Amino acid sequence: MSVLDLFAAALGGFILIAVILFPNYQKQEKAEIKLKDTETALAQCKKAESEARQALASKSAALASCEASQGTTFLVVVIEWRSVGNYDVDVHVTDPDGNEFFWGKSNRDRRDFPGTEAQLSYDNTHGPGVELWQHPKAKAGTYTIAYDYYAAPSANQPIEVMGNVFYRNGRIQLPNVKLTETHKLRQVAKLDVSQGGNIEAHFNP
Repeated sequence: MSVLDLFAAALGGFILIAVILFPNYQKQEKAEIKLKDTETALAQCKKAESEARQALASKSAALASCEASQGTTFLVVVIEWRSVGNYDVDVHVTDPDGNEFFWGKSNRDRRDFPGTEAQLSYDNTHGPGVELWQHPKAKAGTYTIAYDYYAAPSANQPIEVMGNVFYRNGRIQLPNVKLTETHKLRQVAKLDVSQGGNIEAHFNP
């Protein structure tokens, strides 16, 4: 200290103190580096957490969409008659919104009932004949099925009509109905579609 003081005056004392404290400066620098590394790692963790949350939200939305899709059912109503000749039977299906589908409002071009994809896709006017109504995603509610004996070769000529309902979980057979009066709408069944896509059928006597 005396030698340093001799040659460098007060600067010698500063140099000596700096030499003594130098290891502490290195420790502080290392601590600052570790702090920066920790902050960088924390930022990466937060970014990874945000990405994970976004991925989870996307998966949850996809799952909800899948569950909603599984909760719906397609619905197909098919009727047929086997009498040969000028026999014409029309099926009328009314959905929960009050839309009545029949030959005059088939909705094949989506103009009759723009808010639904349901349609009367097949209509026969001569026997043996078939009529078909379908809905790819039937909403929950009550659907009514009725028959109209539109034309016959002669007055009060009886005709037997059979039918089936197809949906996601299977088939429901409609009762065989004998029609005798033309231009008289006869209700045959009501289908109660649940939120889960199941169907409970109620038949008219």
